[in-house]
Amino acid sequence: MPEAGVTRYLVDPGLSGLRLDQGLAQLTGLSRRRAKTLVAEGWVWLNGRACRVESKVLQVGDVVDVLPVPDPLRPPQPLPPPLPVLYEDGWLVAVNKPPGMLTQPAPERLPGELSTVEHLALQLSYREGHRVELKVVHRLDRIASGLVLFAKHHDAAAALSRLFAGRSVDKVYLAVVSGHPPAETTINAPIAPDPLLPGRFRVGAGGKKAATRLRLVARGDGVFLVEVRPLTGRTHQLRVHLQSIGCPIVGDTLYGSQTEAPRPMLHAFGLSLPHPRGGQKLQLTAPVPLDFLAFCRSHGLALPEAEEAVTPAPLSSSGS
Repeated sequence: MPEAGVTRYLVDPGLSGLRLDQGLAQLTGLSRRRAKTLVAEGWVWLNGRACRVESKVLQVGDVVDVLPVPDPLRPPQPLPPPLPVLYEDGWLVAVNKPPGMLTQPAPERLPGELSTVEHLALQLSYREGHRVELKVVHRLDRIASGLVLFAKHHDAAAALSRLFAGRSVDKVYLAVVSGHPPAETTINAPIAPDPLLPGRFRVGAGGKKAATRLRLVARGDGVFLVEVRPLTGRTHQLRVHLQSIGCPIVGDTLYGSQTEAPRPMLHAFGLSLPHPRGGQKLQLTAPVPLDFLAFCRSHGLALPEAEEAVTPAPLSSSGS
């Protein structure tokens, strides 16, 4: 937290790429000339250190502290609600992503929308008083909720990438599906882009090899709760594989669901992996969000006790 009298600002994606004096003027409401003066006279700190370089280029997550000055400053923008941190150390951090939020920035997104990596970077940077750089090592679809893991530096990112590539990470998802899923099965089916609809995938010859294990967990009123474990990491793999056996994820209209739901009922529940530094086993779980739990209960699906814990309500439809 900033010291008494110090005004702390965070650089969001809208200010990234600006010079320090330009960003400071926008953050504080001061004129560009006055912002230049404050920087030149040492009243401005950047990421925990005094910075007199007015042309310094700002990046997302930079922390700009203004020491007590006589000028009336615009109050900082309120911080977004914090993401639930499930695990954190000097190498990695895991959070419970709400549905509706991108994992990383996309070319097309809503004005002012923050991805999970940006949201978390701002959250940690404010706490630490300097920019925290995070590296994405795996992703969730926007529609899904659940556990996402980020590396805190290059060595961690390289080690985690090797673990994912070497299939040393066990990923567990919960999904509500329609159809008639078997008690247990392994789906082995190649996945390729759908030539008729950009952004959609399908099972098809010539696609990339993909395998998913499925286990039936509970039966409800016309829907079923299944545990699915992707053995490979293809785009939309779980959604495509479940649709291919006649069991689309409830609410996933892109892949043929005709059952109404607040959103596609897919949650990344757990990750098990050796720690990238010491090798000790990490067993991480992400409690299901309220919308997932409420849908299950309303359709007579009883979640196992270990999965009953809930997280705050998901994002609004704006995704902000």
